[in-house]
Amino acid sequence: MAISAPTEINGVPFKPVSDGSSDASGVSLSDTFDTFLSLLTTQLKNQNPLEPLDANQFTQQLVQFAGVEQAVNTNKKLDKLVALQNGNQLNAAVSYLGNDIEAASDQVMLQNGSATLKYDLKGNAAQDAVTIVDGFGQPVRTIAGERDAGSHEFVWDGRDNNGNALPDGAYSFSVSAVDGTGQTVQATTSTVGRATGIKTLDGTVTLSVGDLDIPLEDVVAVRTPDAGA
Repeated sequence: MAISAPTEINGVPFKPVSDGSSDASGVSLSDTFDTFLSLLTTQLKNQNPLEPLDANQFTQQLVQFAGVEQAVNTNKKLDKLVALQNGNQLNAAVSYLGNDIEAASDQVMLQNGSATLKYDLKGNAAQDAVTIVDGFGQPVRTIAGERDAGSHEFVWDGRDNNGNALPDGAYSFSVSAVDGTGQTVQATTSTVGRATGIKTLDGTVTLSVGDLDIPLEDVVAVRTPDAGA
C-alpha cells in the first residue's frame, strides 16, 4: 500500500521537497523557516505545563537551524567557486592542445606503433627493468632500462617480447630497479603524448592523449612538437 505524504504536522502545513532538484536542501531551509518557527510555537502551546521545556532548548534549536542553513549557503558558494575554477582551468588547458605534454602517470598511449615512456631513478641501480602491461594485466614487453640516477626517456616500438607488433591503445608500465646490495631504488614514472582534447571528469579538468585522460594538475611539462611531427 502506498503511503501518502503528510499534508501538515501539528496543524502546520508541510512542504515536500523535490528529490530532482540539486538545490533541494537550500530551498527547503529557506522556504520552511517560517514553518519551523510555527512548529516551535505549536510545541510551546502543546507542551506539558507541569514539565515545560527550558527556554534555552528552543534557543538551541533556532541556533542549530540557522547553522545548517548557513552551511548550505556556504556549500552553494563553494560550488560556484569550484565551477569558476574549472572554467579558468578549461581556458588555460586550451593552450595545451596540439602540444606534447609530460604528466605523472604509469600509463602510456601507443599510437601508430610508437609510445614515449619516461622515468626518474632516485639513485644508481645495478639492475633496472621496465615492464609494459596490456589492458588485460598481462606483461607484454620487458626492456632493460638505464641504471644511472636521474631522468630517462625512451621510445617503445610497440612490439612484444617476441617481436610482434601490438595494437594501438592504452598500456601501463612499471620500473623495477635495485642497487648493488639488492635494495630497491625508488622510481617515478611519467608519460609523454600529444594533447588532442579537453574534458571534465567528476569535476576534474583532463587532457585527452589518445584514450588516456590526464588530469591537468598532473602535467609537469609542455613541449612544442617538432615541425612535421
